[in-house]
Amino acid sequence: MLVVVPLIVLAGCTVVFWTTLAAARGRLGVNHLAGIRFRHVMASPEAWQAGHRAALVPVTVGCALAVGSVVVPLVMGPSEDAMAIWAIGSMVALLFGTLVGAWRADQAATDVLGS
Repeated sequence: MLVVVPLIVLAGCTVVFWTTLAAARGRLGVNHLAGIRFRHVMASPEAWQAGHRAALVPVTVGCALAVGSVVVPLVMGPSEDAMAIWAIGSMVALLFGTLVGAWRADQAATDVLGS
Protein backbone atom coordinates (compact mmCIF):
# COMPACT_ATOMS: atom_id res chain seq x y z
CA MET A 1 0.00 0.00 0.00
CA LEU A 2 2.75 2.44 0.91
CA VAL A 3 4.40 1.90 -2.49
CA VAL A 4 1.58 3.92 -4.03
CA VAL A 5 2.76 7.15 -2.39
CA PRO A 6 6.21 7.10 -4.05
CA LEU A 7 4.54 6.47 -7.40
CA ILE A 8 2.31 9.50 -6.87
CA VAL A 9 5.33 11.62 -5.92
CA LEU A 10 7.23 10.42 -9.00
CA ALA A 11 4.24 11.22 -11.21
CA GLY A 12 3.94 14.68 -9.64
CA CYS A 13 7.64 15.36 -10.17
CA THR A 14 7.37 14.26 -13.78
CA VAL A 15 4.45 16.58 -14.50
CA VAL A 16 5.93 19.57 -12.67
CA PHE A 17 9.41 19.21 -14.19
CA TRP A 18 8.35 18.59 -17.80
CA THR A 19 5.73 21.34 -17.73
CA THR A 20 8.27 23.85 -16.41
CA LEU A 21 10.89 22.72 -18.92
CA ALA A 22 8.47 22.93 -21.86
CA ALA A 23 7.38 26.45 -20.87
CA ALA A 24 10.99 27.55 -20.31
CA ARG A 25 11.94 26.33 -23.79
CA GLY A 26 8.95 28.02 -25.42
CA ARG A 27 7.19 24.75 -26.29
CA LEU A 28 4.30 25.45 -23.90
CA GLY A 29 2.71 28.83 -24.38
CA VAL A 30 0.67 30.91 -21.98
CA ASN A 31 -2.42 28.94 -20.95
CA HIS A 32 -4.82 28.46 -18.07
CA LEU A 33 -4.17 24.74 -17.55
CA ALA A 34 -0.48 24.05 -17.06
CA GLY A 35 2.48 26.07 -15.86
CA ILE A 36 2.98 28.82 -13.31
CA ARG A 37 -0.16 30.91 -13.48
CA PHE A 38 0.65 34.07 -11.58
CA ARG A 39 -0.65 37.32 -13.02
CA HIS A 40 2.79 38.68 -13.97
CA VAL A 41 3.93 35.37 -15.47
CA MET A 42 0.84 35.16 -17.67
CA ALA A 43 1.01 38.80 -18.79
CA SER A 44 2.94 38.08 -22.00
CA PRO A 45 4.69 35.25 -23.81
CA GLU A 46 8.06 36.79 -22.93
CA ALA A 47 7.20 37.01 -19.23
CA TRP A 48 5.86 33.43 -19.33
CA GLN A 49 9.06 32.03 -20.79
CA ALA A 50 11.37 34.14 -18.61
CA GLY A 51 9.43 33.15 -15.51
CA HIS A 52 9.63 29.47 -16.28
CA ARG A 53 13.33 29.73 -17.09
CA ALA A 54 13.86 31.29 -13.67
CA ALA A 55 11.78 28.56 -12.03
CA LEU A 56 13.60 25.71 -13.72
CA VAL A 57 16.51 25.39 -11.27
CA PRO A 58 14.45 25.38 -8.05
CA VAL A 59 11.89 23.03 -9.59
CA THR A 60 14.65 20.69 -10.79
CA VAL A 61 16.33 20.66 -7.37
CA GLY A 62 13.01 20.04 -5.61
CA CYS A 63 12.13 17.22 -7.99
CA ALA A 64 15.59 15.65 -7.68
CA LEU A 65 15.38 15.70 -3.89
CA ALA A 66 11.84 14.30 -3.99
CA VAL A 67 12.78 11.49 -6.38
CA GLY A 68 15.84 10.66 -4.27
CA SER A 69 13.70 10.63 -1.16
CA VAL A 70 11.39 7.99 -2.59
CA VAL A 71 13.87 5.91 -4.58
CA VAL A 72 16.35 5.35 -1.75
CA PRO A 73 13.89 3.68 0.60
CA LEU A 74 12.33 1.67 -2.22
CA VAL A 75 15.75 0.24 -3.05
CA MET A 76 16.76 -0.27 0.58
CA GLY A 77 13.39 -1.72 1.60
CA PRO A 78 12.85 0.00 4.96
CA SER A 79 9.95 -0.49 7.33
CA GLU A 80 6.57 1.09 6.64
CA ASP A 81 7.20 3.76 9.29
CA ALA A 82 10.50 4.76 7.70
CA MET A 83 8.89 4.74 4.26
CA ALA A 84 6.17 7.09 5.51
CA ILE A 85 8.79 9.53 6.78
CA TRP A 86 10.66 9.39 3.47
CA ALA A 87 7.39 9.92 1.58
CA ILE A 88 6.55 13.00 3.64
CA GLY A 89 10.06 14.32 3.06
CA SER A 90 9.73 13.83 -0.67
CA MET A 91 6.42 15.69 -0.77
CA VAL A 92 7.92 18.56 1.21
CA ALA A 93 10.89 18.72 -1.20
CA LEU A 94 8.61 18.82 -4.24
CA LEU A 95 6.37 21.46 -2.67
CA PHE A 96 9.30 23.62 -1.56
CA GLY A 97 10.98 23.46 -4.98
CA THR A 98 7.72 24.35 -6.69
CA LEU A 99 7.00 27.28 -4.35
CA VAL A 100 10.51 28.71 -4.67
CA GLY A 101 10.27 28.25 -8.44
CA ALA A 102 6.95 30.09 -8.57
CA TRP A 103 8.37 32.94 -6.49
CA ARG A 104 11.42 33.19 -8.78
CA ALA A 105 9.15 33.04 -11.84
CA ASP A 106 7.06 35.94 -10.56
CA GLN A 107 10.19 38.00 -9.94
CA ALA A 108 11.60 37.28 -13.40
CA ALA A 109 8.27 38.01 -15.09
CA THR A 110 7.99 41.29 -13.20
CA ASP A 111 11.48 42.24 -14.38
CA VAL A 112 10.55 41.46 -18.00
CA LEU A 113 7.36 43.53 -17.74
CA GLY A 114 9.25 46.42 -16.14
CA SER A 115 11.78 46.72 -18.94
